[in-house]
Amino acid sequence: MKGSRVKIRLLLWTLPDKCGRMSLFKTMEAGTGPDRSFCGVKKNTFGDYLIIGEIAIIGLAEISHLTGVFLKRSFADCAMLLAILLCALLITGVGFLAVRWKDIFAESAGEPRVSGTEKLLYAMFALIVISQLIFIGMGNAIYRKGDMTVETVESFLTCDRIYQVNPMTGMPYTEGMPSRLKILCLPTLYGSLCKWTGLPPALVVQKIVPMAVLLGSYLSFSLLGRTLFAEDGRKRACFLLLVSLLLWVGSYRYGIEGFDLLCCGWRGVAVRGGVLLPWLVSLCLRRKWFGILLCAAAEGCIVWTLYGCGVCLAVAAGMTAARIICRRIPGMADRGMTARAGEKGDVK
Repeated sequence: MKGSRVKIRLLLWTLPDKCGRMSLFKTMEAGTGPDRSFCGVKKNTFGDYLIIGEIAIIGLAEISHLTGVFLKRSFADCAMLLAILLCALLITGVGFLAVRWKDIFAESAGEPRVSGTEKLLYAMFALIVISQLIFIGMGNAIYRKGDMTVETVESFLTCDRIYQVNPMTGMPYTEGMPSRLKILCLPTLYGSLCKWTGLPPALVVQKIVPMAVLLGSYLSFSLLGRTLFAEDGRKRACFLLLVSLLLWVGSYRYGIEGFDLLCCGWRGVAVRGGVLLPWLVSLCLRRKWFGILLCAAAEGCIVWTLYGCGVCLAVAAGMTAARIICRRIPGMADRGMTARAGEKGDVK
């Protein structure tokens, strides 16, 4: 949790001043007046819908998982139910995109061409991301202390039941396990992937899933950058490049998001810190309250600490309080609008 609280602060305050050190505060100040938007991104983008789809997958995995836990269904039945639900989600998502395609991509169609500097920055960013994917794929820095995810998934596949066999002893549970831990759905999701593909649990859990989580994290940070720097592509490129560098720097110590994403990206805390929190900050700035509730619900399905009701709700409450303070302080909103108007003039 400590790393989650510090990460956004590091990202904002390590940027050059004009590039973005005060962008979050200017963005919030600019949206405090009547009929004012927090940023230039008003509608949900394609990236937003992708993250909503990821959260929907977590929700469907939770439904399948609870079916096995409380209805005592076999793991094979839970995996089959999850497959059916995911097929329905895919059909629904494709149909939704087909109907709303023009609305979703209307703003991106009118954006200016990418400059040479932006292309260079994005190329550097892509190289760093590729190096991080290779780092995860090599598996030389996997951190498993106190983690039994692989063994838990193997027990699901072996005995065809959910939480019936203790992965540490190979024997049935004698004293049970905490209900809050028992309802977390990630082992069922990972086990279902293994059952569908036939891949070993260690490969799925420790390599494939962390790669997907890392890419989802960069998607969330790209949406946050688009919110903070809605009209400046160069700043967005700098932001993503800085995020990728910070992840490398943070990979040296346990508890920092860089370490979680690169060394143990299958854990719920990695999904929360890398995917949910950056998107949550973007949603708070855009006042997308439904998405905020989705983040809090997803956290409750994948993280045990504080009963899953800790970081996402705390960040949302803090951002809301900051917005109220910006609205109450006399003259702050006008200064924010003036600052944003000056930035627009610089871009033009």
